[in-house]
Amino acid sequence: MEVPQILSNSGKINEYIHLVDLHEYGIPKILSAYVGEFDNGTIIMDCGSSLDIPNLLKYLKENQISLSQITYLITTHHHFDHNGGMWKLYNHIRKYNPKVRILTNSLTKNLFNDYQTHLERAKRTYGNMVGTMKPIEDKAFELIQPSKIFDENINNLEFHKEFLLKGEQVQLVIFATPGHTPDHQSLGLVRGNQMDFLFLGEAIGTLYHTSKLITTPTSMPTFFNYSQYISSVQNLEKLAPQQAGFAHFGVVKGQENIKQIIREHKEFMKEFRALVVQYYKENPKTKYVVNKLLPYMTKRVELRGKMEDTFKAIVLGVVYGMMMDLGYRKE
Repeated sequence: MEVPQILSNSGKINEYIHLVDLHEYGIPKILSAYVGEFDNGTIIMDCGSSLDIPNLLKYLKENQISLSQITYLITTHHHFDHNGGMWKLYNHIRKYNPKVRILTNSLTKNLFNDYQTHLERAKRTYGNMVGTMKPIEDKAFELIQPSKIFDENINNLEFHKEFLLKGEQVQLVIFATPGHTPDHQSLGLVRGNQMDFLFLGEAIGTLYHTSKLITTPTSMPTFFNYSQYISSVQNLEKLAPQQAGFAHFGVVKGQENIKQIIREHKEFMKEFRALVVQYYKENPKTKYVVNKLLPYMTKRVELRGKMEDTFKAIVLGVVYGMMMDLGYRKE
């Protein structure tokens, strides 16, 4: 068994990929974006809310990453905290490269432009920290069909884009990983005969720990679907990436460590769901279920700075989303 390795500081994680700590809600080590630099262009994978765009642009400037070389802005899903600032980033980048495109699926595109209900719900929990969302013009998008083929043998994968790194081909595959949301997709980068990097998004929960391979749920309302989610987890388990990036937060290194955290998350989600059922049967009030689960969840994370209050809001969200999936709540 490999020694657990979790990368949690902004900077390069390999020859061509950067981890960017977006300091969501003003808190470090809570939300990641990733940047891929190639000979023939640069890609940005997720961007955070509109409030996080200045932090992303600052990182690009400090690391001398040219905005004119950015060719694709790639999403994992439509949620405000991951890509709510996409309209703002796109409008800024296209001043330097008018050909830049948002690479995503049709469902994400539609949800980007039908954001009012999502943003209103988010404001109830997170207040003014959600930022703003605005419509994005049709020509900004290049739509793809995420792949449903998952295989450790990279020769069997379906690729969406190709890049060059020192003359060597790096291929992008975008996997369909619904469950957290129906539009969720995960991104793989393949070089040579191996998958260098897999950006999970929120397909394998969240990792709020810098030394232990333990996860927390991503069962946020209103779209969470447990059956689809577990199916996506099982599909991702078939892959063999060298590094796996979490949206929340950081990068796990090593194939054995990645397999371990996927197994851990799969078992944890079964336990978490069972506890929601147990506590709901004891008392069906949301507050009761949340308060019973809060100590259990808190043990699984490293709380720092202002994260304690934010994490309470997160626990409320994931409990409520699981209750909706179980049929205990409608809205």
